[in-house]
Amino acid sequence: MAEVFEIKLPSGESLKGYHWPAKDAKANLTMITGMQEYAFRYDRMAKYMNEQGINVWILDAFGQGLNAPTVEDLQKWPVDAFAKTVDAIHLMNQMAKENGLPTTQAGHSMGSFMTQSRLERYPHSSDKTMIIGSNGGQAGLMKIAAALSKMVVNKKNWDKPCPFLTNLGLGAYSKAVKDRKTDLDWLSYNEENVKAYIADPYLGHPNTSGFWREFLKGMAKIWAKKEMAKIAKDEVVYITSGEEDPVGQNGKGPRWLESTYKELGLENVVLKMYPHMRHEIHNENEYESVYQNWAGFILG
Repeated sequence: MAEVFEIKLPSGESLKGYHWPAKDAKANLTMITGMQEYAFRYDRMAKYMNEQGINVWILDAFGQGLNAPTVEDLQKWPVDAFAKTVDAIHLMNQMAKENGLPTTQAGHSMGSFMTQSRLERYPHSSDKTMIIGSNGGQAGLMKIAAALSKMVVNKKNWDKPCPFLTNLGLGAYSKAVKDRKTDLDWLSYNEENVKAYIADPYLGHPNTSGFWREFLKGMAKIWAKKEMAKIAKDEVVYITSGEEDPVGQNGKGPRWLESTYKELGLENVVLKMYPHMRHEIHNENEYESVYQNWAGFILG
């Protein structure tokens, strides 16, 4: 059974998530999810990991899941939410490591970008790191987008949806799949997964203006050379994605991350790409093979 846990931040704010304890555990997995979703959506994956002897903690970001009491609270972010969530990831790792077991920290999609920032800001926060459904190599574009958000977002529209920035940030993904049945087909080939996503009011909720301001502010920093240079050379990193994931520019982004990390001197970097899979590789029809590979990395 999943249990609720809470991370208290230095700012006085807190973030909640779910913990799935394993019997006779051998390792820990901590995770931060993607945009417009929530931690309990990973219940199937967490239970699989429990069966392999892996404890699981999955954190909800601001405005998601346990941190959004009502649908109206979804996607509302405070100032510096990106950085604060990275702080919370580090604190979650420290909490998990109290049991003395090796700990892998994972991030999917939005969470993968926060995980990249965590590698820069908190070296050795976890023993291993998994970057899932991610991208890289767009530092200039992110700086422009962040500057644009600064002009568009203000106190009056902070908690209101921002169709302009949402279309700028996500619009291309919807158009990435030709002959699509829905604008969310880019998530996966698995049609049942897409249908379930559309039917859930806690999934796919429009992002607020404040969300975009803070998310893009965080994104504008993670690929700066001075930030990436802070990554410890002995970090163990597993990068994985679908070959047809538009978030990763159909494989270009994950491959850029792999080569860039190696150029920075990291020797323990592994890239695993899945053909005929899109953004949510863990929700494709072949999800069990993805789970097996994740568990193999965590326990290896």
